[in-house]
Amino acid sequence: MTTTPRPSSEPGQAACRLCGDGTARPAFTMRNMPRWNQRLLREQELASDHGRDVTLLACEQCGFVMLADGPDAGYYDDEYVNAPGSSPQMRAAQQAQAGAFVERFGLAGRRVLEVGCGDGSYLECLRQAGAEASGIEPSAAQRAIALGRGLDVADGYLSDGRMLAGAPFDAFVTRQVFEHVIDLRGFLRGIRANLAGGAVGLVEVPNFEALLAQGRYFDFFPEHVNYFTPRTLRAALELQGFDVIETAPAIEGEALAAFVRLDAPADFGPSGRLLGTLAREMEAFVAESRARGGQVAVWGAGGKGLSILAGVDLSGVDYLLDGDPHKAGRYTPVSHLRVSHPDVLRQADVRAVLITAPAYQREIRATLEETYGFRGRIALLDGGVRVVQEAE
Repeated sequence: MTTTPRPSSEPGQAACRLCGDGTARPAFTMRNMPRWNQRLLREQELASDHGRDVTLLACEQCGFVMLADGPDAGYYDDEYVNAPGSSPQMRAAQQAQAGAFVERFGLAGRRVLEVGCGDGSYLECLRQAGAEASGIEPSAAQRAIALGRGLDVADGYLSDGRMLAGAPFDAFVTRQVFEHVIDLRGFLRGIRANLAGGAVGLVEVPNFEALLAQGRYFDFFPEHVNYFTPRTLRAALELQGFDVIETAPAIEGEALAAFVRLDAPADFGPSGRLLGTLAREMEAFVAESRARGGQVAVWGAGGKGLSILAGVDLSGVDYLLDGDPHKAGRYTPVSHLRVSHPDVLRQADVRAVLITAPAYQREIRATLEETYGFRGRIALLDGGVRVVQEAE
């Protein structure tokens, strides 16, 4: 899948910021909507106030729904205030959610980062549940409230490349934030960079499926530039290396919550160890078999076999066998072994066979025994060279 959004050439459309491979085209437009939904005006601002059109775009490739752009630069920096924690009902819901999150993942006494922590009400819930919680918030007004509560809150945005004091964190929370983010990938990479291996997270966004089902056009805000279903939320998170453990409705179905775990980097240790030992074991098998007398063959000139043979000294091998008649008479790249059809076993004095086709080992072994009556030494590749039959 393409990871860099391609530019759009048609008016009113944009490249999908989720998949980067499709074109998002206009799907629904609302005229003369507020330019912002979390800020009220002063009297002196009324004369200059005006509305804006809000057009939702839907990606023809992945189905993601989005706005092409968001509010003006600096919109969240100064007077942006959104304080749902002032509602007793929401406060109780936050306490229940935070407590369940901390208990589910054993986060008591662990470092938890809230990205976009607002006035700190949810940070307080995390702390009450036993987590060592801190946050980051771009709104000066919101951050001032949180700092006044004695909370540890950094200023600004968490973007790709920014490391926070206290990192790496054992867990993160970002609630009602991801729908505001233009650079989805940079935002998630910034979070990842500040996490410890195996860290867990809670991502909460408005529930787009619920909004659609109820026809709630008034939930389409200019500052909400992304609209997630369980499928598209999962895709956004998994594309940046988060394993989505579960998605579930939250806040009485108003929101969608995803519980995630940071995928561990691929462990190439076993491959490196086998790369260093397999060649020696194969060469030892060939040398030992020749010392016992007779010829030695390797069976397997497929893709895996060619890679295996390229790193082995096979000067002691007499035949490279493969059951595909189209390969007979051809030569292997790098190792330059001539491929022979297994029928040579009817005349040759082959007394040992090393099978290098992992997916066909049982079939090849049965062919050796049943078709060619082979009673010599047979070895397979099974985490190394394993002799499964000695000569009779």
